Amino acid sequence: EKAEAGYQKVYLEGFVHDYELAIRHVDGTVIPVLYNASVYHNESGEVVGVFAAARDISEQKRAEAELYKLNHELTKITENLMSANRELESQKSELASQSAELMEQNVELEMQKKQLNEASRLKTNFLSNMSHELRTPLNSVIALSSVLNRRLEKQIPDEEYSYIEIIERNGKHLLTLINDILDISRIESGREEVEISKFNAANLITDVVLMINPQAKQKGIDLIHLESNEDLSLINDENKCRHILQNVIGNAVKFTNAGSVKVGATIENENIVIKVTDTGIGISEENISHIFDEFRQADGSTSRKFGGTGLGLAIAKKYANILGGTISVESTLGKGSEFAIMLPLEYNPEKSIIEEDIYIEPKYVLKQAHQNIPMEMSQKTILIVEDSEPAIVQIIDILEESGFNVLVAHNGNEALDIIRQTIPDAMILDLMMPGIDGFNVLKTIRDEDRTARIPVLILTAKHITKSDLKLLKRNNIHQLIQKGDVNRNDLLKAVSTMVFFEKEEFTRPKREKQLFTGKPVVLVVEDNPDNMITVKALLGDKYVIIEAKDGRESIALAKQHLPNLILMDIALPGIDGIEAFGVIRADVNLEHIPVIALTASAMTYDREAILAHGFDAYIPKPIDEIVFFKTINQTLYGK
Repeated sequence: EKAEAGYQKVYLEGFVHDYELAIRHVDGTVIPVLYNASVYHNESGEVVGVFAAARDISEQKRAEAELYKLNHELTKITENLMSANRELESQKSELASQSAELMEQNVELEMQKKQLNEASRLKTNFLSNMSHELRTPLNSVIALSSVLNRRLEKQIPDEEYSYIEIIERNGKHLLTLINDILDISRIESGREEVEISKFNAANLITDVVLMINPQAKQKGIDLIHLESNEDLSLINDENKCRHILQNVIGNAVKFTNAGSVKVGATIENENIVIKVTDTGIGISEENISHIFDEFRQADGSTSRKFGGTGLGLAIAKKYANILGGTISVESTLGKGSEFAIMLPLEYNPEKSIIEEDIYIEPKYVLKQAHQNIPMEMSQKTILIVEDSEPAIVQIIDILEESGFNVLVAHNGNEALDIIRQTIPDAMILDLMMPGIDGFNVLKTIRDEDRTARIPVLILTAKHITKSDLKLLKRNNIHQLIQKGDVNRNDLLKAVSTMVFFEKEEFTRPKREKQLFTGKPVVLVVEDNPDNMITVKALLGDKYVIIEAKDGRESIALAKQHLPNLILMDIALPGIDGIEAFGVIRADVNLEHIPVIALTASAMTYDREAILAHGFDAYIPKPIDEIVFFKTINQTLYGK
């Protein structure tokens, strides 16, 4: 039909061009062709025929079909890409929204981090202050009950005498609870340090067993040291090992009402394993996983029945981890428990489970604000090494107002140039500076004899790592102040401490053995009346006692009486114990007098900081009578 229509079109129009139709090939197949035709005429103009030609377009049709197919697929791909693009745009918008939300969360987390750091700092300060507040009255309770216990034995009825023993025993128990809380706080604050020495574990176990044995005898149980023939020598922290044993063995005795507690040690694969086995109440399966948690005991009734804070085993576990060891327990309820303490024979810091990077908050032993700069401390020259202009302006304003001369270096090179020309009385040194940083400045001045003893205060916003802290300590740096939060009183306290006290080496003074023709004269400096009575009662009539209620009075009385010994409380009104000590040390007529610090600050770093000022010795409150007289005898008589 289409071919017929083509012919008709040729006759009607005279031609056809690229007329498409299908024809049958000689082989029977149908093929598409393009048909072109035109009529031709005779001399009379009549149509007498048709010229026609057909071209096979099979390949063209196949190509068109392929192109159509490809075009269809490309269209689908394009549609898919457009859909994906729309989805990506949607995701981009969502990601932008999430990014903004994350930024808000980061800001919030940063604020929370700062709040947590501040809370941690406040907690540490609170515990340190509470230590002082709790130990001050405890000092009177324990020390005076000990005095009465000694003086009134066989002089009063047994019933009344037992009351004194109860007071002393419970006072010491309360002190143990306070110490546990301070220990866990110190560990969590990252301030715990490891002091390595060589010692024999067998001797240590014997000491601890002898110390705890009276408690075991009182309960009617046997505390047995299963001695070993092995060499139990190890290189580790003896004090922490002792603390672990005291807590674990003491815990076993506490929870054993009949039978025995056995302690034995063996060597296993470069470790010492100390096992403490008891026939006590045991621990149930559901509670055994919590036995080393802080403030946790087997159940609530345990605390009510046996007492304690639930910190003893937690502290032991943390100390074991710090020393690179572990503590494990196996127990059967109603039959007893076995604790296994495993410690390396030689301490390896890499195996210590403790945070390496810690932020060291500015820490001062003295909590009272600086009142006045002594006249002899004015006109001292302080070199500020700091690249921040706002920090420089702030520090200059504080120091010059108080009468100090101030030199400024904006970088390490300037600082070293100034020091080559002028030796300052002290330096305030930033750690992070362009060029030569504070660590290298510090190393340079410590390596030269003429500058080695310049006191240095570190002012920094740097994250202080343990390695940084050790480096600073090795370079005789004991004071840090946080940049951006410089408190006037804290800065003046730190600077005055440097220029007044740090000229001396941070070691205990060596004293010549004193000879006395009469009673030694002791100046007791204490603002708390109860504590004054306590110290006087302990000293008794073997000493001539002079009383001072504050630092200013102590200086005057020291000059007047030239005592053989000064017992100096640290937290005093007005001029505190550190400042009074500094004035006494600076006086050529008084510098020979030994001074022992008395303080309720019980944290280890408080003790170290106090001794760093140059005190001859340190006695913590509450005062232990044995420690009290041992320290005095060593200081006065060299015994």
